[in-house]
Amino acid sequence: MIAAVGVLFFVGCDTLDDEEGLDAPSVSFVTDPADAVVEAGSSFGFTVNITAPAGFNTVRLEAITATGGTINLPSTYQTEYTRNDLNLTAEDTEASAEFQSIIFLDAGEFDLEFVAVDEAGISTEAILTVTVTEVARPIATYTQILVYAPAGDGSTNTWFSTNLGETVTEAEVNANSAPNSVDVDFGYYYGVSDLATIASPLAYNLAGINISDWNTRNATEFKLTTLSNEEYLGISSGAGLETIWDRADNINEGGTISNLEVGDIVSFQLDTNNKGGLYGVFRVLDIEPGDNTNDYIEIEVIVEDAQ
Repeated sequence: MIAAVGVLFFVGCDTLDDEEGLDAPSVSFVTDPADAVVEAGSSFGFTVNITAPAGFNTVRLEAITATGGTINLPSTYQTEYTRNDLNLTAEDTEASAEFQSIIFLDAGEFDLEFVAVDEAGISTEAILTVTVTEVARPIATYTQILVYAPAGDGSTNTWFSTNLGETVTEAEVNANSAPNSVDVDFGYYYGVSDLATIASPLAYNLAGINISDWNTRNATEFKLTTLSNEEYLGISSGAGLETIWDRADNINEGGTISNLEVGDIVSFQLDTNNKGGLYGVFRVLDIEPGDNTNDYIEIEVIVEDAQ
């Protein structure tokens, strides 16, 4: 999660009401959450409190300026409250206006700019700064995963499930008990020309291996990255995994990624329908080349944690 601090402050445009000899309106805020730091996609509510010695007249939200984020402000959003709206009289000097909740769509910093006006027409500007953080997206890491070349009888641990965090066999899936085909995200084979290959169940194509009868064949997608080991070791959130997936220097391989070598770092996105489109990467640690049942690829997997 991005660390951030919310700041509240107000600025008076006039210090004195010249006609009445009274102070200009003062403004303060009560926010929920109290520190004005909120996660993207969450609702943010607040109250504007005004003290106007000359009598309260109006408070309005003049503008919203943003750095690095967007906001959902419906056209029906009430941006102004008069003393009539608040059932106050011209003699009332205290007012509290509860503004409807705002939904901030993504991370950024937002300045909500207000103007409070008293009965003498003297105004005070005030700014409420709201800091919006990324939604926490935890990750899971699975190390020393050995994925074996397939056997015709389906007895080898050829398939990997990110939600189970382990390899499974075709025979286990065919047994119609956990693990099920919906759990399987990709499998391994060693081809004649494409050598060490990882493929989604939907794209898996190897003579003698038939999984067309699986109830679900997930459509995982892969991209070969140019990620450095330092960048790889720095992955700490699902947001970081999504950023890696979106890198312009990736090579988009689709549902199969072939000719893998030790040290390769591959970005993947899980099936958008069955697995929520979660993001992940795997790094190739070792390859025992060949298509015998004791040949394998060793990988380390980092994936968004669906839990």
